[in-house]
Amino acid sequence: MNSNVKPSSKERLIIIDDEPKAGRLMARYLEDTYDCRIFEDPVEAMVHFSSEGADLVITDMQMPHLTGAQVLAQIREMDKQIPVIVITAYSNVDNAIEVLRLGATDFVKKPFDIEELKITIGRALNVSVLKAENTRLKERLKVKQAQDDRYRLFGTAGNMQKVYDIINKIADIRCNVIIEGESGTGKELVARAIHFQSQSAEKPFIVIDCGALTDSLLQSELFGYEKGAFTGANKQKKGLLETASGGTLFLDEICNISDNMQTKLLRVVQEQQIIRVGGLEPIDIDVRFVVATNQPMDKMVQENKFRHDLYHRLNVINIQVPPLRTRLEDLPLLTNVMIKRFAEKYKRTIKGFDQASVQLLTTYLWPGNVRELSNIIERAVALSDGEILHLEEIPTSVASPVQDIGIHIDADQPTLAELEKRYIFKLLEANNNNREKTATILGVNKSTLWRKLKEYSA
Repeated sequence: MNSNVKPSSKERLIIIDDEPKAGRLMARYLEDTYDCRIFEDPVEAMVHFSSEGADLVITDMQMPHLTGAQVLAQIREMDKQIPVIVITAYSNVDNAIEVLRLGATDFVKKPFDIEELKITIGRALNVSVLKAENTRLKERLKVKQAQDDRYRLFGTAGNMQKVYDIINKIADIRCNVIIEGESGTGKELVARAIHFQSQSAEKPFIVIDCGALTDSLLQSELFGYEKGAFTGANKQKKGLLETASGGTLFLDEICNISDNMQTKLLRVVQEQQIIRVGGLEPIDIDVRFVVATNQPMDKMVQENKFRHDLYHRLNVINIQVPPLRTRLEDLPLLTNVMIKRFAEKYKRTIKGFDQASVQLLTTYLWPGNVRELSNIIERAVALSDGEILHLEEIPTSVASPVQDIGIHIDADQPTLAELEKRYIFKLLEANNNNREKTATILGVNKSTLWRKLKEYSA
C-alpha cells in the first residue's frame, strides 16, 4: 500500500474496460459517490489492486491480455471477500451462472443501464459490509465457544471454587502465574481459562513443554534464530516468545529447564526483550508468562534446584490445582461431561455407567487424576455396544491390583512426596515392572515416570 496516497472518504472502485468510452461513461455517473480508478489494461489494474486494494471491482468480460474470468481469478487469490461485478455482453442465463460460479458477486448486461449499475454496486457493497461483520462475529463466537467448551473447567467442589475465584480476579491483569498440581489435574486447562477469559483472548496462546526439549532446541524454539546462526539455519525463524507477544506463553514443566536456560528466561521476564540466536538487535515483546509444574517450586528453590529470582518473578500469583481424590463430589459431573464429549466423538448413544461401575469409580484413588478418568471413559465409550456402560468396559487396573496398593503404604504418615514414591514403586511391582502400563495407570507420559524414577535413585 502506497503511504503517500491521501485516503479518500469515498468507497474506492476499480473499473476495467478495454473500451475507453465505456470506462469513462461509468466513471462520469459514479464519481460523485465513489472514488473511481479507470483502467483499459487489466494487467495494470491488477498491479494497482495488489498494491492499493479497492472496495469493489467492475470488470468487462472480453478483454485482451486478461479476460474477465482471469481478472476474477487473480482478485480471488488476493482477496476472497471483495465484491466483483462483471459487465458482460452476453445476457443468457448460462453465462450469468458461469460468472457467478467463478466467484463474481453479480453481473450487469452490456450495454448497461446506469441506474441498474448503481443499484447493483450499492447492493454488492452492502453485502460486503455484512460479510465482514459476519466474519467478525464468527471470530468472537469462536473465542466465546472456546471459553465455554474446550477451555472450560468443570467442578463445584470447594477447592475448585478457589481456583475459579483466582482465575476471575486475574484474567484481565497481565501478571505472571505459577500453576502447581499433580500430573493430570488440568494445569493447562487452568492456563487456557486465564488466557481465554482475558481481554487478550484473541491474541496468541502458545504452549511449550519444557521437559520434552533439550537446551539448544528449547532456546531456538523460544528465541528464534537468524539465518546462518548455526548449521541448518537456512532462513530466519521467529521464536515462540515473539509469536506470543500480546498474549500468553504457557511453559509446562518449567522445573525441567537447566540453570543456563533459567538465567536466559529471567532476563526475558524482567526486560520483556529477546535477542534471536545469532542476532544482535533486541526485540521488544509483551508476553504474559503462565508456568506449570507438578513439583513444589518453593521446595526446589530451597534445594537450589531452581533460581530464586526467576521463581519470584514468576510467582506473582500461585494457583494450586487439587487432585481428583480430594474432590470426588465432582466425579458425577466430570463423568457426565466426558461421556457426552466422547459419545459425540465416536457417534455413540450413551446414557451413563451402571450402578456397579459408579460404585467402583467413586472408590478409586485416581492417581492419574482427571486425565486418567478421561482416558478410562474414552475407552469405555469407544468399546460400548449399548446405551449403558458396564463394569467389563472399565480397565481391570481400576479395580485390581490398584485398589489394594494403598493398603499400608501410608501407615507411618509419610510426606506427600514419599507417599507418591511408595505408590509408584508399588504400581511398578504390581505391573511386573512394566513402565508403559504403570505410566498409563498414573496418567502421565513415560518420560515423566522415567524422570521420577531417576530422582528416586539419585
